[in-house]
Parts: sequence; C-alpha cells; structure tokens
Amino acid sequence: MHTLKYNDNGDWVLNELVYGDEQLIQNLKHLFRQRVTEWLFDERQGFRHEDVWKKKIERRAFVQAIHDCAYQEPRVAEVLSVDYEYEKIKRCLKLKFKARTLTGSEIGVEFDVNTSRL
Repeated sequence: MHTLKYNDNGDWVLNELVYGDEQLIQNLKHLFRQRVTEWLFDERQGFRHEDVWKKKIERRAFVQAIHDCAYQEPRVAEVLSVDYEYEKIKRCLKLKFKARTLTGSEIGVEFDVNTSRL
C-alpha cells in the first residue's frame, strides 16, 4: 500500500509516495510523536510522553513505553533493541531502535521526538 510522504517537520510532501519499510518507519515516527489521548478516535494510540517529563527517568518504565508504542504498529513483530538519549534542558528526545517486521526484515529507526512542543 502506498501513502503520501511527510518530512521530519510533519509536513506532507506532495507528489511523493512511500511504501514498504519506508512507510512502516514513517508510521512509527508518527506514533512516537503523537501523545496518548491526543487522537480523538483512539485515546490509547501514541507514546506516553509523561514518562519523559519526570524529574528522574526510570529506564525500565521508559523502555516499556517505547515497546508499547512500537507494538501499536501491526507490522512490527518484535522490538530487538532500544536506545535513547534525552536532553532535559532542551526537552529533546532522540530514539534509536531496531525492530523485526512480520515479513522477517529488520528495520532501524532513528529520529528526534520534539517534546518541547508538548
């Protein structure tokens, strides 16, 4: 299935389509940038950003929140590795993880989640 492409600022790029693993990565980025309860029709969809806002981040809870969000995408079969970097002053979260898809291919996802706008 093909869908419109959007850039890292969230703007749709007209006349460009994505599909396959590129579409999966785009969907994952969208899920992580979306806050839970933000989407009217499914308030459980998205990433629990409140785990980032704590004064002291608990790695176990944070990694669990990453897994929970990644598994919302039905084509993700298994999350293989998770790494993150959080700059508290700038409120910038950088995620990096690898996942295995239902087709058996491995994808690497690395992107910034801008938490300062939340």
